[in-house]
Amino acid sequence: MKSTVVLMALAFGAFSSFAADVAKGTFHFGSIKFEPVDGIAYQVEGQDHKPLTIVVLSDFKIDRQGVMDAINTESALIGQIDDNQKGSFVMVRLTAPNRCGLSGLVGNGAKQIDLGDSFAAKSSQGVGRVAGECSTTTPGKMFEDAYDFHLTFDQPLMVIAKPAPLPPGGAEPGKAYAALVKAIQAADWNAAYQHLRADEVRSPKPKASEMKEYFHDVGLNYPKTVTVTGGLIKGDRAHLDIKGTNYEDKKIRGVVVIRKFADNWRVLENDFFFEQ
Repeated sequence: MKSTVVLMALAFGAFSSFAADVAKGTFHFGSIKFEPVDGIAYQVEGQDHKPLTIVVLSDFKIDRQGVMDAINTESALIGQIDDNQKGSFVMVRLTAPNRCGLSGLVGNGAKQIDLGDSFAAKSSQGVGRVAGECSTTTPGKMFEDAYDFHLTFDQPLMVIAKPAPLPPGGAEPGKAYAALVKAIQAADWNAAYQHLRADEVRSPKPKASEMKEYFHDVGLNYPKTVTVTGGLIKGDRAHLDIKGTNYEDKKIRGVVVIRKFADNWRVLENDFFFEQ
């Protein structure tokens, strides 16, 4: 009898491990409607320092490797909308077995929403898997936009590695960025072109008579002086925390997204704001 029970337990475990992935339902916010076609699930540290399960449901096929490689998971998903020029996703927060919250980017990136954590849920978690549903019990309203949703999921829990902190100076990627800023100020094509954002690199390269004007224009997107104060790194990707001055000598702070291709760190994005 004991052997039969053990075999049944093993069979149930195997069945659970190979459960079919589910991402379905309906979502409506204002004039935006979509039905999920794909989903992923993972855990982050919640406000109480305990694991919080997040289920992402999207109307596009999620690039899982891109999510795994990214330093920031939500930014990776936003980037996939930008790359496809369309799409919506919502992030279900399973705050309790019977409660959930919801946020997301919907309407081809047109609206970023967070509807709070007061929705009805039914969820269960096993070893490496989460299943359940999250829904409104009555239609809600956010400003002028009415909303309602009923989302169902059954997904494996992805294990997403955390990035490592960078020291002041930013180690290798920080040194590469600081060198790029100096090369832009010096109008040094050979020192700059392999590290500039890809859409900033002219082909063929500017003539000698054009170089000063070219780097003046490019330099508007970069600091005039820079100090890398730290950041995060994960594999061939890094986020650099920087401070410095812009082309008008005003103090700025921000984050630089940079990635290593072959032996070169290339800027993907600069995001700066004025320092108060």
